[in-house]
Amino acid sequence: MLKWTTCAAVGLALLGSAAEAQDRYAPSGGDFAGPQVGGQIGAAVGGSGNVSTTGVAGGVFAGYALQNGPIVGGVEADTQVASVGGDGHGGTLRQNWLTSLRARGGYAFGNVLAYGTVGPAWGTSNFSRNGYNTDKSLQGYAVGVGGEVAINRQISARAELRHYEFGGATYYMPSGTQKLSTGNNELLVGMGVHF
Repeated sequence: MLKWTTCAAVGLALLGSAAEAQDRYAPSGGDFAGPQVGGQIGAAVGGSGNVSTTGVAGGVFAGYALQNGPIVGGVEADTQVASVGGDGHGGTLRQNWLTSLRARGGYAFGNVLAYGTVGPAWGTSNFSRNGYNTDKSLQGYAVGVGGEVAINRQISARAELRHYEFGGATYYMPSGTQKLSTGNNELLVGMGVHF
């Protein structure tokens, strides 16, 4: 709970700095067009499916956006090393990597961009029970909403609430097969560099 509260406070602080950042930016507001790369860290808290997952994840993202007035749209990919897991069905499920390729679009209010994002997602997982382990690749989708604040023409900060949904995966164990579905809710905060 402390991790979730800390991440939420950091996210609100980033978005709350919009007025101060506006004074240091251009009078015309933010320019979110072009390529962007950055880093992010997040906390996973609960979700959907057979196993409720918690943990932390962090990684990098890269994307490209076009902007026409206040309308912004583009694509973004990210990959995260994860320590996300939970107990269920007599065993423990762990997710080690989370990756997504998403469309991202929104509306810029000066130097603050409010956006939504959706696209396919992949992950790696391990299910252990009674001393046996089995690995499985996961496929699904990611959907989220967030905000990005342009601190200056090159640097921006962001906060995003994203949901990963992986549906069902079958894990083959000596005692028989186990089908599990997982969905993670992840609060992400990050910094990006625009080129």
